[in-house]
Amino acid sequence: MELHLPSARQLVLLSLGCVLITVRQSDGTFVPGRCLCPQTQATVRGPLRALSIYHRNPTCNKVTVIVTLRNNDEVCLDPKAPLGKRLIHCWRRTQKKGRDVRHCLRRRRRNVKQGGRPGQGSPQSSRG
Repeated sequence: MELHLPSARQLVLLSLGCVLITVRQSDGTFVPGRCLCPQTQATVRGPLRALSIYHRNPTCNKVTVIVTLRNNDEVCLDPKAPLGKRLIHCWRRTQKKGRDVRHCLRRRRRNVKQGGRPGQGSPQSSRG
């Protein structure tokens, strides 16, 4: 059997074209189960050390919010929870303004009235 050079070239080019088309098509396809955070939490306790936010991509169809605590534990936050929304919003603002992301990690304290806990009025003495 004799191999013709022009037909071999055509076969190689056709094969290469099919491979390139397949790679390009599969690049934009969602593959379930490839997200960094399969489970998320609504909130975390304690001081935060670092913040990482990953946008939607071909391997994961949701925004991923990962915070690192002071003890180096990484926690995945729910991007739809209030803390997740606040961190994403702050992260976007800092990216626009060119600030450091650590600005977003500072937590505001609730207003605490003197002499009481948050949500309680001032202590009153009871007379009998």
